[in-house]
Amino acid sequence: MGLPDAFVGGGDGGAFPDAPDATDAGPRADAAPIGDAGVMPSSCAPQDAQAIVCPSAVCDGLDQWAWDGERCIRIECGTCVGADCGHLVFAESQCRANHATCVPEMCRATGGQWLFYAQECQHYRCGTPQPAECLVGMPVCNCGDGRSFDAARGGCFDDSTCPAVDPLPPQTLCTATGGTWTTGICCATHCGEVCPLACAADNCACGPLQVFDGVRGCVDSAECHVHRTGQECNTQIRCQDGLICCQHCGGAGCDPTMTCEAPVCNAGPHIDMCGNNLLAP
Repeated sequence: MGLPDAFVGGGDGGAFPDAPDATDAGPRADAAPIGDAGVMPSSCAPQDAQAIVCPSAVCDGLDQWAWDGERCIRIECGTCVGADCGHLVFAESQCRANHATCVPEMCRATGGQWLFYAQECQHYRCGTPQPAECLVGMPVCNCGDGRSFDAARGGCFDDSTCPAVDPLPPQTLCTATGGTWTTGICCATHCGEVCPLACAADNCACGPLQVFDGVRGCVDSAECHVHRTGQECNTQIRCQDGLICCQHCGGAGCDPTMTCEAPVCNAGPHIDMCGNNLLAP
């Protein structure tokens, strides 16, 4: 029985080598012009440094931080493999400072959401995606209502050209953006979860990857694309740091749904990191 490899959580199945840079140096050779996106400078390229998920030795070193092309990731107690392991830093703040001119970090540092799962041609403008055509979509920045992204300005800025929007009544806004106006949930759902407050009010139930915005209604949110133990993972959803994306296999074959799980370590030579028995028929 062939078993799939586990994907390290907190990555997303891999870094984004095509992520926009902070220099706007021009389009990639394999893509049509795409606004702010361009060739990533070497300082913003992913470092060749990955955590060893199940180290063979006792983990007693200092934590290190590596840039994966869109954010700083922690390598616990220095269990690192890769050519750049000798060039890492020991604090997340230093890692972020070292990559402050990279578009993903610039976006977050100025209050935007880095949509690592997006397949867009341009950064959001005034809180909404922009219609455009490109050969290859990529992650972009969403600065929110009334703001846009410009690397030359240092990231997200208040955009005076954004149109003024008179918000619709919540019930109308909810249903118009794909939500369901629901009785007795007290406050709008957050990433598909009902808020813990107990009341009999009406509010909006948005999709599992959405939050409710008072101006735009049910909108996709980057935080909803990071899942916890037991939740589904795929190319659009990554696992929290410390978890891996697993597919469970048995005698009847492999479950098509992959979920976030803690890695299984030291369970024997025939058990993989997802707990699958490699000798199972």
